[in-house]
Amino acid sequence: MENKKNVWLDADPGIDDAAAFAVLIAYRDRLNICGISSVAGNQSSDRVTANALKLTEFLGAADIPVVRGAAGPLLREPADAGDVHGTSGLGNCVLPEPKKELAAENGLLYMRDVILALPKGEQITIMAIGPLTNIALLIKTFPEVKERIERIVLMGGAAVGGNVTPTAEFNIWEDPEAAKIVFDAGIPIVMCGLDVTHLCGLTREQVDGLLESGGRVQRALGEMLKFYFESPAYQNSDRVYIHDATTALYLVHPEIFGGHMRRVDVDCSEGMNRGMTVCDMRCYDDDGVSCVGNVLVLDQADPVVYQKLLLEAFASFDRDE
Repeated sequence: MENKKNVWLDADPGIDDAAAFAVLIAYRDRLNICGISSVAGNQSSDRVTANALKLTEFLGAADIPVVRGAAGPLLREPADAGDVHGTSGLGNCVLPEPKKELAAENGLLYMRDVILALPKGEQITIMAIGPLTNIALLIKTFPEVKERIERIVLMGGAAVGGNVTPTAEFNIWEDPEAAKIVFDAGIPIVMCGLDVTHLCGLTREQVDGLLESGGRVQRALGEMLKFYFESPAYQNSDRVYIHDATTALYLVHPEIFGGHMRRVDVDCSEGMNRGMTVCDMRCYDDDGVSCVGNVLVLDQADPVVYQKLLLEAFASFDRDE
């Protein structure tokens, strides 16, 4: 695995998660994908876990181990996003039933073992594109893994605004207590929140192009993304945001993104700002002392290059058909 970046994917697939799976797997020449853990979020634990198995096998990556993670938030009742992702989590797309099975039902122990088994001197990047429940549990239960985690690149939050409430993004809102644990852990974080993901998407014409493609992977992703346009969130929109794929593309093409170091806290109250990521835009602390933020908050992207890279990644699966 020389010169490859070690990556663990934590996800709740999810239509945009499926696009992120495709991007990561398309770049396996650069990435050593050590494993995938499911987390309840966009759909129930059973559904997102099944989707992770289906997607890895469908995308020709059945060798990547998949484990089951948390079935719900740390303290709250789960609330899925079926209105956006559909009953299965993958819109109207029906993927073949997989032959592969879970590598473990206890994903937490499996994640710990994989991280601690890395060769001496190596670290891992955790790419978290669902609620942060698994990552919080991992850090709190096995703090010894922290020094082996190079950084956490996550899809979640926003410096301004939200999508499930006026101030909160879904992944953080779903489990704000877990998010706070992760943001306070002292591990470098890259936050791919709504500030940048709302710059990154595909048009209706581009999604139709995937559907009209002769390739099975492009067509499947097109079917999933077409479902977005039928949901309340996008039915009047000319473009669909593909939040989680933005996080995946940042891993392999950080040069098309930009951001600022910010201090970030998470509102865990029961009030209207539950799940808000409070981004301190100041360059000093409460005592007026100059400080550096703990999180790289992405807020810039080249949308044209993003579309090109995303569509190229999707097309790479169908070149031999």
